[in-house]
Amino acid sequence: MGIPETVGSFNVLSSNCPALERMAICNTDTVGDSELVFIAAKFTSLKKLCIKNCPISDTGVKSVGEGCPSLVKLKVKRCRGVTKASVCTAFLHNSCDAQLSPSRN
Repeated sequence: MGIPETVGSFNVLSSNCPALERMAICNTDTVGDSELVFIAAKFTSLKKLCIKNCPISDTGVKSVGEGCPSLVKLKVKRCRGVTKASVCTAFLHNSCDAQLSPSRN
């Protein structure tokens, strides 16, 4: 995005792009579970979401799974707080292609 990714900036984005279908969030310490809860509530048209190297947990992944019914692809890479089980469980309700890549230690 080029700006700090926070609930505030996601709020501006959701106001201007309510039908956003793709989002990539990479290498930021400012996106955690509360931001994913917000994304799930405001970006219900999301079809593809990639989250890489962010301090999220299973709780945030679950909220995205519950709040984004149009999601067909989820990539989670190098997010230490996320388990494969949560990624799979969160998307049993639809045909989402959920991928989890291990975090680097």
